Amino acid sequence: MLVARFPIFRQRVCHWAPCGAVFYLCRRCDRGQRYCSPRCREKARRLQRRQANRRHQQSPEGRDDHRDRQRDYRQRRKACCGVTDQSSLRPSAGGNLPASPPEEPRKAIPAPDLLPAEPRPTTRWVVCQICGCRGRWINPFSEVKRDFL
Repeated sequence: MLVARFPIFRQRVCHWAPCGAVFYLCRRCDRGQRYCSPRCREKARRLQRRQANRRHQQSPEGRDDHRDRQRDYRQRRKACCGVTDQSSLRPSAGGNLPASPPEEPRKAIPAPDLLPAEPRPTTRWVVCQICGCRGRWINPFSEVKRDFL
């Protein structure tokens, strides 16, 4: 009978596209998380809401909602503060700014010698992103065959 001494981890890739970090979760903490951190989750949620608001504002109902909000806002401003026409500002005396110096061309970084990679072990130590416990991640796609007794 095979007894695991260390927890087995699941590998995830952060769904926030600019991040794309690989992170690991132990079975106990794995609840189907899609993001590596609360910050990535908040950014993704903010983007989802922004896209939903944009779709709504482009629909006929959204345009009507915007029209009604603007009408109410203008009435509130008129009631409390009055509406006055502001005169335009005078042009400033110094109209021209000096041009910025041209950027120097960047030097190409030489590529390292491409040597054949050493074979990586099929197991390695990882840390759970949630609870911080340490264990091993076993690559299920490894070409090395393992015999379990």
